[in-house]
Amino acid sequence: MDIPLSLIEKSLSRALKYEIRLAKCAKFKKKRIFRCWVADGPSSLPEVFLVKMARHTKREPYNRESDCVGSPTWKLFNEWAALQFLSQIDSTRTLAPEFIAGDAIQGLIAFKYVSKARSFRDILRNSNEDERRHALLTYAQAIGRMHGATYGRRNQWLRLRTGLGTFPQADPSAFDGILQTCRRLATFVEQPVSFAVKTELSELKETLSDAEPFSALRHVDIAPQNYLLLNDGVKIVDFEYSDYGHFLLDAPLGPYPFPVRWECDDVLAREIENVYRSELSSGFPGALDDSIYYKGILAAWIYWLLRLGPIPRTGGNTMKGIDSLAGRCKAVARLSHEIEYLPQIGRIFAQVAAVHESH
Repeated sequence: MDIPLSLIEKSLSRALKYEIRLAKCAKFKKKRIFRCWVADGPSSLPEVFLVKMARHTKREPYNRESDCVGSPTWKLFNEWAALQFLSQIDSTRTLAPEFIAGDAIQGLIAFKYVSKARSFRDILRNSNEDERRHALLTYAQAIGRMHGATYGRRNQWLRLRTGLGTFPQADPSAFDGILQTCRRLATFVEQPVSFAVKTELSELKETLSDAEPFSALRHVDIAPQNYLLLNDGVKIVDFEYSDYGHFLLDAPLGPYPFPVRWECDDVLAREIENVYRSELSSGFPGALDDSIYYKGILAAWIYWLLRLGPIPRTGGNTMKGIDSLAGRCKAVARLSHEIEYLPQIGRIFAQVAAVHESH
């Protein structure tokens, strides 16, 4: 993609209702992200900012009228709405890059450039133990702050999102695969899927799809490279898949932190959880109520366990698949027993772990 300097100037001038002139543009990391230097513009415009273009290929061109799930337009509008929303509610501007403007015609958004930032992925790979610990705690603080700040504000976000284009609502059938995987696990340990199990699976699906009382802005694509560590905290970037939903699916989840995986001992895992819950409680009081919080955590643990597996299959070398699954199954079964929630599902996971240990 050529550097679209004149296109960016015209788009931002139209969006900001002020003639913008850029000194230069340069490609920034990804081929559709550009760093721009301002020659002339309003005083509110930073000297340097980033512009992100919508995905556009021959097979999947950008079309502002096509806002179906997974399309370039859907991803652009998700990020646009999330950044605009966070810029409005986050007075300290610490959660995400500050939103500047967007142009639906050309398919681009502009936001403030975050300088002197380190990728969370690079820190986890290349730093010493103290630096990793600091990064993990700062990450937990940022996620807790975002979830707490956006809890109870879905309508405000939805107005921004639907103002850009039709927003497909969450489809409860998206969780059917999770339920089918649980049934497969039950078959693996020769456990009949009883009426009680089916009832709990229906409750799990309702909790995950309806999300109440755990409804807040979710980043969804929380890979380590989407977190930038600065001296004063973490900036979260790349909100293309963001939505409102069961926010604990984004959370640092105890000893098995899906979907961002890292190695940490029990002491650090507890510190991470305490930092997250403390920040979350500023907007979601239920964060400090174990009877509420751990029910949501259990649902999230089960979701990620069933989604990422590995799930053993009947026949063949099943134990290879079950080996890395057993520890997570034991943790889910233990938590289910401790809080007396989803006990039938908990027993299935306990049996999976027992099959592993018997071999």
